[in-house]
Amino acid sequence: MSIVDSDKVARVMRQASQEFILPRYKALQDHEIDTKSSPTDLVTLADIEAEAYLEKVLPDILPGSIVIGEEGVSRGHHDMKSLSMNSGQDVWVVDPVDGTHNFVHGRKEFGVMVALVSNGVCVAGWIYDVLQDSMAHAFLGEGAFIDNSAHLTPKVTKSFDEMIVHLSPKFFPADIKAEMKVKSAKLPNVYTVGCSAHEYMNVAKGRSDSIVYCRLMPWDHLAGSLIVQEAGGVVSKWDSIPYRPQDLYDGLIIARSKDGWQKVYDKFFADMDMDSYMQARRDKLRRQGKI
Repeated sequence: MSIVDSDKVARVMRQASQEFILPRYKALQDHEIDTKSSPTDLVTLADIEAEAYLEKVLPDILPGSIVIGEEGVSRGHHDMKSLSMNSGQDVWVVDPVDGTHNFVHGRKEFGVMVALVSNGVCVAGWIYDVLQDSMAHAFLGEGAFIDNSAHLTPKVTKSFDEMIVHLSPKFFPADIKAEMKVKSAKLPNVYTVGCSAHEYMNVAKGRSDSIVYCRLMPWDHLAGSLIVQEAGGVVSKWDSIPYRPQDLYDGLIIARSKDGWQKVYDKFFADMDMDSYMQARRDKLRRQGKI
């Protein structure tokens, strides 16, 4: 049985979009745009106000729950420790405008993402394509739904060259970033949309076949990974270990099928000792106090 009423969550996501996001689409003023970690890491007043609204209304749907939002974490107001296993906490994880860079530049690929983590496990996720008014959602063990219709992503056997793969080398570790740029530049079927919400929706709907990610901020991946898995797809880290809400630094491969997952892995990582690489990476991050 679902932990919350999905229609209520969908309504508040649409309401946030109508009140705070759509009125500023292609109408942002300079003073409504700011930067965070870099000149291309943008935040807008739409992000801030939509997240504040969701932070206020989502706990009413599930009493006792709390909200972690991308912007709240960026400002140091939200603590991701509540995502830990055995926390005993119900946590909404919110990305108020996923694809902010696209949104600022008037592109269509942006969306709203909400996930629900209960006691350290992602149990529900929603992705809203704002301009298309299309909503995908999933509950753990209950299947995926797109616009309230039960959905299974179609499985077809393809060669890698026939697959559409989303990948951006931007956030890859420095020691393999150049290599990933070279590999992806040679492949016309590999490109980024610049928006996790749309990339996950593309895979769930069967429009694309796979995604490769490096940076694992929970608001970017929890909702989408659950939706793809419940639609019959495959989500795991580069070394095949399952993805969890507590994972912040290990890369992901998402695919419509296990065969597709393997083809993407073989193309980008088969020439690496991935187990040793991932262990060395975790050891380095531990020494830096990041995990």
